[in-house]
Amino acid sequence: MGEVAVDGADAPKVEAMDFAGPADAPRPGPLALLEALDRDGQVRQAWRVERWPLTVGRALDNDVVLTDPHVAAHHVSLQADAGSLAVQVGDTRNGLAVGRERIASGQTKTFADGGRDFELHIGRVTLRLRLAGHALAAEEPLSVVVLQEPRWLPTLLLALAVLAIVLGNTWIESDPEGLGRAAGRAVLSALLVGALWCTLWALLSKTFTRQSHLGWHLRVFVLASLATMALAVVPPLLAFSFSWPWVTDFSFVATYATVAAAIYFHLLAVEPARRRLMRAVALSGFAAGVALSLWFNVQRTGRPGEEAYMNHLFPPQLRAARAVSVDRFIAQLAPMQAVLDKKAREQTGTDSDSRPETDDED
Repeated sequence: MGEVAVDGADAPKVEAMDFAGPADAPRPGPLALLEALDRDGQVRQAWRVERWPLTVGRALDNDVVLTDPHVAAHHVSLQADAGSLAVQVGDTRNGLAVGRERIASGQTKTFADGGRDFELHIGRVTLRLRLAGHALAAEEPLSVVVLQEPRWLPTLLLALAVLAIVLGNTWIESDPEGLGRAAGRAVLSALLVGALWCTLWALLSKTFTRQSHLGWHLRVFVLASLATMALAVVPPLLAFSFSWPWVTDFSFVATYATVAAAIYFHLLAVEPARRRLMRAVALSGFAAGVALSLWFNVQRTGRPGEEAYMNHLFPPQLRAARAVSVDRFIAQLAPMQAVLDKKAREQTGTDSDSRPETDDED
């Protein structure tokens, strides 16, 4: 016991109660913990189990009272013994499931305790029973959505960079007389598209997680916009500088990858507990987009690539590839002669067949 002093020289001394008990005495704990989970696997409510059996149902005399109308008055009784869990189902129309095994009304089934939590599905309620001897799962890291969302200043700076690039492109592509109107339309369009896109994702997040995560969705949109703008410049520049036409020929692959990554990070704020499923959705969309683009390119031009020739010109100072001599350039064009002759013959034959026949008049 310790002593607590009160102000004053002659004040009496009061003994403080030691609630911890002796240092070597084990602290009593519950026999088990029963948790109610939501659709995302998050705990909505928890009950400490201090004694067995544990009764669950809608009646008020149960140890755990549920309000789901699909639960009977006295739905189930749980009894944990050494190394096993006995589940006795009461008078119910719907029964229950332990894991994937269904138990009907009036039945009793015993499950061996493998050291893992038991999952019970009662009505539309999912319960998780963790016995005292079960190993505690390791701490999980917080979602990147929660960790990064409060950082608004970097997002606003990146958004200003996007608007600056939009204004720069408008200045390059517009006539001086209509530059003001064109710049206003470009900025307004960018703001409206960004606001609509981020608002829709925020509504989805609010629906599924009860938090909008607007800052996260805005950051994803801004970063995806910057990446898309970079893809409009970097691949053509590399193709021009190093004579790599395949870079622009298949640049749509990088564009689809950027869109798929943006959708994945948006989905993380909508379904944070299903990262694998969201990754699978994004990868499936990426694969489908690339496959359809390749197919349409083959149907349109007979080639899987997107461009028939490299059509981007930059200042000659940015050219890093060696210059090709005129003779070599002409020699490289030789294989095209047969293709052009074939197309010319096909075109001539088509024109002859479509020409109407006329009788010669003397």
